[in-house]
Formats: sequence, C-alpha cells, structure tokens
Amino acid sequence: MKKIIFSSTGSIYGNIDKKNILETDKANPINPYSESKYKLEKYLIQLSNEGKINASILRYFNVSGADEKMRSGLMSNPDNLIKAICEVATNKRDKLIINGNNYNTKDGTTVRDFIHVSDLAEMHLIAAKYLMNRPETEVFNCGYGKGYSVQDIVDTMCKILKNKINFEYGPRRKGDAEYSVANNKKFVRKFNWKPKYDNLEYILRTALSWEKNI
Repeated sequence: MKKIIFSSTGSIYGNIDKKNILETDKANPINPYSESKYKLEKYLIQLSNEGKINASILRYFNVSGADEKMRSGLMSNPDNLIKAICEVATNKRDKLIINGNNYNTKDGTTVRDFIHVSDLAEMHLIAAKYLMNRPETEVFNCGYGKGYSVQDIVDTMCKILKNKINFEYGPRRKGDAEYSVANNKKFVRKFNWKPKYDNLEYILRTALSWEKNI
C-alpha cells in the first residue's frame, strides 16, 4: 500500500492558547488517545520522507450528526457529547453529565468544533482523488472553524425538542482541552471546498433522528 488516508484527531494539539488551530501549530497530546494518533502521524511522515508511501493525514475535530437518509450514524460511544444528549432526548439515558463548568470560556463549559459526518466523508473523497493524482503527503484539519460550547449544544437541543434536557454539572475530565477549534483554511483553499452541512441545528436533528431510528 503506497497511498494512505489516516484518520487522526484535532485533539493532538491539546490545550493551545489560540482561537483557531493551524496544522503547523505545535502538537501537545494530553491523553493516550491523541498521543497514539500523533505517534502514527509521525511514523507515516517518516515513511513518506523515505519515499515509501504518501499519505493524507486528516485531523478530525468533533464528528457529529448522521446521514440524512438514515443509512449510517453513530452506534455507540459513551463519551460522545451529542450521542449522549440524543440518548437523554430519547429516554435511553436519565440525564446528561456536563464535565466541568468552570473553564475560561463564555459559559464555563468546553468549546469544540463540530463537523457533520457527511461533510467529513466528502473530505475523504477529495483527499483520495488528490492522492491518486498528485501523491504528496499533507496534513489537513477537518472542521468548520466555528466553536460551540457544551452549553450551546444543550440549549440548541432544548430548542429542537421544545423541552428541557435533564442535565447536571459534574467534575472536569482529565485530558479535556478547554478550547479546540480548527483553522480549516488550508483544505478550503487548496480544494476550493465548501461544506454543505455547516449548521448546528441540522447536525443535532440528524443525530436525533438516527438515535430514534436505532
């Protein structure tokens, strides 16, 4: 295999003191998951430098939502915020625990960049065609460049449901970054790409429909 698309993660940047993270910013993994992803990134780049492979390294931010035709969606992940809130909304879970409300953000909860899974799928197709035609190793952030807090997610879901979500604040989780939002301009400019599903309500509505469907 000479051409590889690697699913990496925006969490490799860790707690970085800037609003929108560039691919060239220093990596600082703060948990085992992101550390393992970063090690594999470096290994692929090493193989590329040796002329053995070429790779598109895609650093996912928070992948969310579901295919609008309900062909696919998230089956299980107890730590995924939107999965958890959809389980509360469909009475599969009693309440949502928000891990920390004393961060240095607008409402004290962590801020993330949520990208719809269908836009991420298209980014893979684009990256694959690029690798086939111009085999070069590149790193790309996969996000929208917008940040929403955990509280924003809760409030938006309440708006969709026209009802309150049962939640409570819990302690911080070790290894959680305070603010993680992509600068996606490298991918946007290189491929003249425009996301189709950059809408928080749409992301939540498709995720909720999927949860009801399963």
